[in-house]
Amino acid sequence: MTVPKLPGTLSGTSRGWLRAGAAAPPPRRQRSVWVRVLVALTSTTAVLATAAVVAAAAVVPPIGARRTARDAALREIGAQVLPGEHIVAQAFASQRRWTDMWRESFGVVAATNRRLLYVGAPPTPLLRPRDDGPLELLVESYPYDAAFTLAPRTIWRGRGRGLVLRTPAAQVDFIVDDGSWVDAQRVAVESARARGAVSREIEQLDATLRAPAPVAAEYVFHIVKRGETLTGLARRFRTSPDVLKQLNQLTQDDIKVGQRLRVPKVEADSVEQPQ
Repeated sequence: MTVPKLPGTLSGTSRGWLRAGAAAPPPRRQRSVWVRVLVALTSTTAVLATAAVVAAAAVVPPIGARRTARDAALREIGAQVLPGEHIVAQAFASQRRWTDMWRESFGVVAATNRRLLYVGAPPTPLLRPRDDGPLELLVESYPYDAAFTLAPRTIWRGRGRGLVLRTPAAQVDFIVDDGSWVDAQRVAVESARARGAVSREIEQLDATLRAPAPVAAEYVFHIVKRGETLTGLARRFRTSPDVLKQLNQLTQDDIKVGQRLRVPKVEADSVEQPQ
């Protein structure tokens, strides 16, 4: 027969350690609210610190990346120059593109006598290190016969300076530091001067190839005399009978003495006198 457990009685386990004289287990402590808050703050701080380190690594270029990129850009610009082309001004510049998560890529912007050039090295990939080998350089070319403007401006809402290139389709900003600002201004001036020279050359070439405008024909009136014919008048005024018929709305070759005809104006000494 099972004896029901009365309220307040000890279980078998409790009676066991009481009989053996063992000490009671320590009471279970609840974690303090302040401890939980401190742990949460510590975890949040660690996450924020990690995010800050990652962001800094994304924004700040590795040591030596700027010099390496600029040296490679200078060599590439020298290789990009075509026969008959020469560099008139150049300056160190950089770009920040959304495709690179606004990370800075360093390079050189140069004005030649034929075009504007920019060569830059993309930033180091975030997820994998750059392979040991030549840099994959970005080359931008803007011929002077294309529609664009280049001018020194403040960029990034006044927080920096650079060269702003505008085309009908887009705007490109070249960031310039204080040490290269004078060279950048010279690039803008020399590119405008070279572009003007190219425009004048194109205009001169067009004028040379363009056919001369035809001389406007002048007409005078002639009174038909005895013995003159339409064919004879056409030969005299260096034209054809059909032209005379068209000018005077004639339907046939017959003309009458005293008839007033419209004929081309020719020099007096070149007019063939009737025989």
